[in-house]
Amino acid sequence: MHRPRPAVGVSVAVLIVAGVMSGWGTGRATADAGSAGTLYVNHDVTCSDTGAGTQSAPFCTVQAAADVVEPGQTVRIESPDHLSYSGSVTLTRSGTKDAPITFTGAPLAVGGSEAELASTGSAPALTLRAVHDVRVEHLAVWYRGGDGVAVTGSQGVGLDRLSFPRPAVRAPSAGTAVTVDGASSDVTVSRNWIGDGYAYGVRVEPGAARVTATTNVVTTPGLGGIVVTGTTGANVTSNTVIAPCATGISLDGQSSGTVENNVVASTAARQSATCQAPTAPLYAVSAESAGQVTGDYNVAANGAGGSARPRPEYAWAGTPYATTAALRDGTGQGAHDIDGLNAQLLAVPSEHSPLIDSADADAPGELTTDIDGVPRVDDRIVADTGTGTTTHLDRGAFERHDIINVVNGGYPSPTTGVAPFVTSWKTDGATSSWGEPLTYSFDFGDGTAPGTGTPGDPITHSYTTPGRYSARITVTDADGSTRTGWYNEGVAGTATPPAASLSAAADTVDGQVNAGYARFTLAAPADAWEVAYQTLTFGDGNLENLPAGLQVEHQYPAPGTYTATLTQTDRLGRVTTARTTFHAADAFVPMTPQFDTEKTIAAHGVLKLSAATMGADCDGVDAAQLQIVVREARAGGSLTLYTDGTTRPGTSSINFEPGRTATNEATVKVTPTGSVDVYNGSSGPVTVEVGTVGLQSHAQFARTYHPATPVRLLDTRSGTGAAAGPVAGGRAVTLTVAGTHGVPAGANAVVLNVAATTTKASGSLIVSTHGTSDSSVTGPFWTTGQTASDQIVLPLVDGKVVLRNTSRASANLAADLVGWYGPTVSGAEFQPVGPARILNTRTGTGSGRTAKLGAHATLKLKVAGAHGVPASGVSAVDLNLTVPSPSGTGYLIAYADGTSRPGVHSVDFTAGHTVADRALVKVGTDGEIDLYNAGSTAVDVYADLLGDYTVHPAG
Repeated sequence: MHRPRPAVGVSVAVLIVAGVMSGWGTGRATADAGSAGTLYVNHDVTCSDTGAGTQSAPFCTVQAAADVVEPGQTVRIESPDHLSYSGSVTLTRSGTKDAPITFTGAPLAVGGSEAELASTGSAPALTLRAVHDVRVEHLAVWYRGGDGVAVTGSQGVGLDRLSFPRPAVRAPSAGTAVTVDGASSDVTVSRNWIGDGYAYGVRVEPGAARVTATTNVVTTPGLGGIVVTGTTGANVTSNTVIAPCATGISLDGQSSGTVENNVVASTAARQSATCQAPTAPLYAVSAESAGQVTGDYNVAANGAGGSARPRPEYAWAGTPYATTAALRDGTGQGAHDIDGLNAQLLAVPSEHSPLIDSADADAPGELTTDIDGVPRVDDRIVADTGTGTTTHLDRGAFERHDIINVVNGGYPSPTTGVAPFVTSWKTDGATSSWGEPLTYSFDFGDGTAPGTGTPGDPITHSYTTPGRYSARITVTDADGSTRTGWYNEGVAGTATPPAASLSAAADTVDGQVNAGYARFTLAAPADAWEVAYQTLTFGDGNLENLPAGLQVEHQYPAPGTYTATLTQTDRLGRVTTARTTFHAADAFVPMTPQFDTEKTIAAHGVLKLSAATMGADCDGVDAAQLQIVVREARAGGSLTLYTDGTTRPGTSSINFEPGRTATNEATVKVTPTGSVDVYNGSSGPVTVEVGTVGLQSHAQFARTYHPATPVRLLDTRSGTGAAAGPVAGGRAVTLTVAGTHGVPAGANAVVLNVAATTTKASGSLIVSTHGTSDSSVTGPFWTTGQTASDQIVLPLVDGKVVLRNTSRASANLAADLVGWYGPTVSGAEFQPVGPARILNTRTGTGSGRTAKLGAHATLKLKVAGAHGVPASGVSAVDLNLTVPSPSGTGYLIAYADGTSRPGVHSVDFTAGHTVADRALVKVGTDGEIDLYNAGSTAVDVYADLLGDYTVHPAG
């Protein structure tokens, strides 16, 4: 393919950029990446300078390869990391005529390759010292004040397709891009691009022989473009020197040879440190060389028409000549030279330029290709005015080519189908600026042999393997000039569309869970390339359009069960779907108990507690776990806690009697901007104090609940967990909770049933977090001789709790493990509900018959799959159990159905006194719990559901 040539009529500076963009110095490397005769250098992979230099274990430095290369071998220098190879390289090993040594880069970057040699001091980046039969090609060369490439005492050397970007030097116009010393011979410097900033482009020193400089581009040399001194048999042909700040091409010191087909373009410049001789002639042949040098078919672009020349065009044998005509008249040289042209016209020649097809094709050192490696061709619309075996060589380093236009972006017809998929492409629209007949080669993109034809005739192809294919067309004219265009892709689909896949799980980190934040995994199907787009609807009114193979996160607005749907459309328009269920729930945030100040609620009055008062005004809080303390009741009754703005339920949160203090814990639904209503169902006023012991949030990283099989941790009557014997008034016992009975050391909150019995005076129990201050709850309260119990939630710091008897007299203390909050593994998430009475033995609700729970009798209560509780995965339910007006004394045990009844208390009751206690109850595998009446008389029982704890597997 011929890359587009730069437009004409632009400035020299633009021409230089255009040349870079066109890829001067790029081309196909000669190294065979898989041959045994190739040594590799690559510092971007695991490399070793002591290894064998294979592709899998290359050398790290170019010098390491230069020290061991043998005749016939190629050194392949690669640099995918875009970094230079720093350090001067010296080659002292030679090849043979039949087996030369070749150093080459991978031609990937503008001006040569991404493989760059860069000196670190004043020495050249590359020195060829006393070698023969060596080729160096496709490399970029940076230098820092010395020469770029130095050829010393060497023969049979070729320097081809190298690029010399602007040097990183401290002093301007220093150094030479290519130096050939006087002890060297048979050296060819060809098709190199030498950027501005160098003192000299190519410099040949006295004594050298048979040096050819051909088809190079040198821009803005400070002291000379191509300078040959004292060299016999020098050939300087088809070079382009742009804006030299001294002589563009010069031969002196008894040099002999030929100067033909070159282009030197001047610009008006002022003398400066970087442009020391802006008025020097464009070409110079010294007096001692003039008799041995032939010059012809050159171009001196030194101003258009009859305009004043900014500098002499020639100096021949010491005499300046302002024009080509003057040179011919004075010396007989330059019979076919051209001037009267502006420098702006001299990159790729514009159509009908006098540079086209006007060179001497048989000039010594001429190549069959130009600076870009494209062939020299005949411009069919320009008359040949040159000479030689072929009369269509352009002057300078650039060759004008046919401009082939190809229409890009067409679509196959049809664009999609199931493999084997037959489609065709239109091939019309390609044109030749020279009106040449065109043919095409069609690359179908599937590795099959190209198709051929002529523009205008559609081409058809069958894709037998499913895939996405981008086809390309290469149009060729009669001279071999080519241009490649592209088509939009076609898709050969699989027989069935790719299956959609969707799963979801709550977001977890460091043992915590954000239970309302879902991570959806859209697993990439086997044929992911075939998927065009996907839409994920989350089940809450939101959706996202997504590529395949992603993990998508979504925060749900509230707890609930959501069905997410992935709709996947493939490139053939076929649709598949996948669904998953996500249970957005709550995780527990334990808090140091925070109590509001005491407030009095009038008879049948309502106290409103704001979310801020309860500490619940934060992300995603759906429920608060509260401790309620009731004092100074004027009449017996109960309090009902419920969400403000909802209908007051027919449930109770705590029951109380006149003149007696009562406590209980309750879970209440709340919103971060709402409040909780506390209704006094008594006929008299009552004083209440409410404290927050924890929050349930669907939008915070928090802990999950782990119900335990109830077990007694402390009983001072038997010496379990502490010394045997009653705890004296005002004294405390410390109980270790974490690290025992399945509670891990990392648990950060515990649920206990605590009780006092054989009480000698009225009093209460304070339960505190060990290892910190101001973290305690109060309860239960008791009267003399009463057994009283409460269920409490308390944060853990060091895994211990402290139970303090506040009575003035002794009491025995007990504590039963109910569960704990901690790391997410196997933990359950919370789903709050509005308080609902699911058991009332007086009405038959929940029990199926109107009858008290008999003494030493068990009642089975269905909780899972009813009352909004999930049918599976339920590990525990949050209940408030009430025994109204019992006729005897005793206690209830609540436990998982199907398990052995534990010897623990859930609710203690005394004859004639209504009592209520919160109970987190583990649920049996059948979804039921058992309530056992350990008393000697039958009692009525109420159960109010506050929420459930459920383990939700990934959907």
